[in-house]
Amino acid sequence: MDLIDFKTTFDGILATYIDEKLDECKALLADGRLKKFVDHIDTFIFSGGKRIRPYCARAVYMWLWGKQEKAMLQFSMFFEIFHSFALVHDDIMDQADKRHNQPSVHNYVQTFLGTDPNAIHTWASQAILIGDLLCAWAYGLLNKEYPFPEEFLKKAKINIQEMIEEVIVGQMIDIDLSVSAPAALEIIDKKNMYKTASYTFIRPMLTGAILAGADEATQKQVAELGKNLGLAFQIRDDLFDLIGRDKTKSMFADIQEWQQTYFTHYVFSKGSDEEKSLLKECLWKKLTKEQVTQLKTMFETSGAINRWREAIAGYIANAKKIFDEIEIFDAGVRQGFDVLIRKLERTA
Repeated sequence: MDLIDFKTTFDGILATYIDEKLDECKALLADGRLKKFVDHIDTFIFSGGKRIRPYCARAVYMWLWGKQEKAMLQFSMFFEIFHSFALVHDDIMDQADKRHNQPSVHNYVQTFLGTDPNAIHTWASQAILIGDLLCAWAYGLLNKEYPFPEEFLKKAKINIQEMIEEVIVGQMIDIDLSVSAPAALEIIDKKNMYKTASYTFIRPMLTGAILAGADEATQKQVAELGKNLGLAFQIRDDLFDLIGRDKTKSMFADIQEWQQTYFTHYVFSKGSDEEKSLLKECLWKKLTKEQVTQLKTMFETSGAINRWREAIAGYIANAKKIFDEIEIFDAGVRQGFDVLIRKLERTA
């Protein structure tokens, strides 16, 4: 089962749980407008998203001879619902109007409440609370009964708690970087590790390994595999912002929002004075066509794109080596995950 097939199966299970929780919540509400706010959760969750976190958790569980696939899918819903909670809050922090070409939650609420100062505070507050509701639903999943050994469940929950703390710290770093001078490479490393490598790959994959009863050596292999995939994934995403491969947002959106990446760090640390000056001029502002053209040329000629394309290739090579070393018992799942690795390699 590759990621696309998994999404179809998983979304059916996820929809059942979300419908159940929506009905429970709306039964507590008398106000029709508040019910509409809550109903937007369904649109928000199912308008897009790759489902990569639950996919990674389930895939590793099945690799390692896990026998409770249905329970693993149920448990894995935690990652997607918690991620939706994080995105609701992230959109508020980023002042993003859309998510997957649908209104972000706070933007949807705004259409009912208007834009005067008091209303702005109210719709942001309602969006925060809707995110909190999703967080509660995610934790509700962790408290259900599962047919996994209690020892494994306890370790899996500790792993998830560590993931949550890491991603919050990563977001704090990310926000601070958006108002900071060019940062040291070590700080950008931490942001990428906590917000992407660990959150999207390492911790979900470790959850699958733990619930399958993997030994410490195998868990270390799984974590190292997730680290290499996660870093490749993040650099690839940053690269797409520079070369226009992400059609859901405008080119150089990261530059306009001053998102510090390996690419911006390369220019500020190794670029010419002219290249540094151009990049500084383009931060925190809407770009002209001329500036877009200049930036495209600058990131190529400075060597930034070549340097980090090579890094992506290196991380993918490491991931493939580790993947081949792990004893995987489910050939079908192995093949599906191999497709994911090759996709990361091909699109970079």
